[in-house]
Amino acid sequence: MLLLSRRSVPLLALACLISTARCSTSRDIMATPIAAGQQYRSAYLVVHGDRSSDVDASIQRELFRRGLAVTSGLDNKQPETADLVVKYADGWSWDVVMYLKTLDIQMYDARSGTLLATATWKNSAMHGFHGVDKVVAELVSGMLTKLGINK
Repeated sequence: MLLLSRRSVPLLALACLISTARCSTSRDIMATPIAAGQQYRSAYLVVHGDRSSDVDASIQRELFRRGLAVTSGLDNKQPETADLVVKYADGWSWDVVMYLKTLDIQMYDARSGTLLATATWKNSAMHGFHGVDKVVAELVSGMLTKLGINK
């Protein structure tokens, strides 16, 4: 039987709290109900280019994997044929290697400019080294599901 002193109980509780908080991340996905019969088959991704080419590619792959035709380019070059416009903001930090700190994705109706869905992911203060593809897949899947257009 393990006996704990009065001093060791608070220290043990603190150690448990730190170990569980260390790996936790937060995620929030919100969507606006879309009109019945509205179909989204294509998306235009506003890319960041050299600054975040890996995130550009990951989002493009995930949209395509979910059954959407995907084109990409600069914010001011959106084609008139796209149904959705997808934008994102990513934040990175350094701890021996670069790691993803935050990722925010927004989906807009291309014709009206209405914001349809947002997704936010934040790494914990003690952070983990989460793969971009996994985070993107989780956010895009959640957004499309909430919009009712997940393939």
